[in-house]
Amino acid sequence: MTEPQRAKDREEPGARAPAPRGTAASGPAAAESAARAREQAEAEAAVALVMQRETVKAAAVAASEKRKSGPPLKLYLLLSLLAFNTYAWFGNPEWLRFSGPELPEPSYYASSWKLAVYLQRQRIEEYRLRTGHLPVTSLQAGPPVKGVQYKSLPSSTYELAAGDALRRFVYLSSDSTAVLVGRAFVNMSMIAGGVR
Repeated sequence: MTEPQRAKDREEPGARAPAPRGTAASGPAAAESAARAREQAEAEAAVALVMQRETVKAAAVAASEKRKSGPPLKLYLLLSLLAFNTYAWFGNPEWLRFSGPELPEPSYYASSWKLAVYLQRQRIEEYRLRTGHLPVTSLQAGPPVKGVQYKSLPSSTYELAAGDALRRFVYLSSDSTAVLVGRAFVNMSMIAGGVR
């Protein structure tokens, strides 16, 4: 080795100092000592390189965490959702309320009652054709139509009534069926194929 390289070796930490001149360090022991010193220097250089790379990685991670440490998006979203749920639950906003359909007018029910009376009339008339007399109760003519009351009158007539006290529809067997259901009767005949 040249003199400047020896001086460099002396400055490196952990490097063995060369044996002084004139001592018995010459020969195979000196070669072994030099090989060990070289291996140690290579190991220290590798460790220094790894440490340098780890330092660069740590700096990159710190920089990315610094960028991420801005406003926490998940926290803002959670608070917004919590505020909306609180408003929707306790505020009971108009746009969120469910209101069912409006109740139909009484005329809607009246036309339904007319149809129910017409169906019950058909059953009673069929019973009269089969037996030759009126039934004592509507149950004798078949299953009664719900909401229709039947009352047998003298001289082979009867009365059918449906509805409530405010809007009651009454049919006498002496009345015309056209009066009974009016326009609904004509529409029903058209559907069944009776009128074209």
